[in-house]
Amino acid sequence: MSLGVHPRQRAAGLALLVLWAASASAGGPGAARLLERIAPSIVNVKIVLKTEFDMGESTQDQESTLEARGALVGEDGLVMLWNSQLSASRLVEALAQMGDGAELRLKMTPTDFRISLPGDPIEHVAFLAAADSDLDLAFLQLESPPERKLPIIDFARRPEPEVGDPIVAISRLSPGFDRAAYFEASVIAGRLDKPQRAWIVELSSDFLGLPAFNAQGDAVGVIVTVFNRSGDGSPQGSDILGFLSLGKGGRETGPLGVFLLPSERVRELITEAARRARELLAERAAGTGAAKSEP
Repeated sequence: MSLGVHPRQRAAGLALLVLWAASASAGGPGAARLLERIAPSIVNVKIVLKTEFDMGESTQDQESTLEARGALVGEDGLVMLWNSQLSASRLVEALAQMGDGAELRLKMTPTDFRISLPGDPIEHVAFLAAADSDLDLAFLQLESPPERKLPIIDFARRPEPEVGDPIVAISRLSPGFDRAAYFEASVIAGRLDKPQRAWIVELSSDFLGLPAFNAQGDAVGVIVTVFNRSGDGSPQGSDILGFLSLGKGGRETGPLGVFLLPSERVRELITEAARRARELLAERAAGTGAAKSEP
């Protein structure tokens, strides 16, 4: 049995290919060259996660290992990733707003982080430096300074995209498939002004917490979930299965939506996270030194 492609999807794909071909002929990097240039900045993150469930009548604790993706955004080894992989607060709040999961008590606690840099066989120890639950982004910091210059993603240019502009997001497969880098193309489909200023795009949930780029290779923002706490237009009676549609053809379900957070907002978060990471590195270094000086 063969799987057919919907005519609208085929037309959208052809349109994006034409746009990327035009950008390449005009001096832009093109999708293939952009993938080659950006892929070293996309890293795999191994997370050991302790999860505690409390359903009222029964409780359950378990420990699991999660393979996530992150983006290098700081020369000292600062990595940005999707916060909801590390915290259950957004999911629990969303279910509560929809009238589901009233008895659910769910707590997720990350206990270990290991970052695999492209071309480096060593798993580097990292720690949680900062998190913004509202904007759904978290930042990890390498425990030890990198031995080589890292290929970071720079949000300094802060380009302003327009509706209709093509974009590309880049991620990696799991270790079982060689951590191969791949891209997905989309287009700026509209603009969101509330509850959070963001761009409307259609990218799969594989890219949550990762940057998207314009045809010139500039980072235009990061794919995040946006939470609507007003209750306006949030369908009641949905269940947790509804969240599976997010980023897979569905832009919103209940109070949650997947959108592109503008680069200028992301840059503010990176600046604050880098400051906090430096403070924590200094504290950890001082603590190690104190421990070594004890008799």
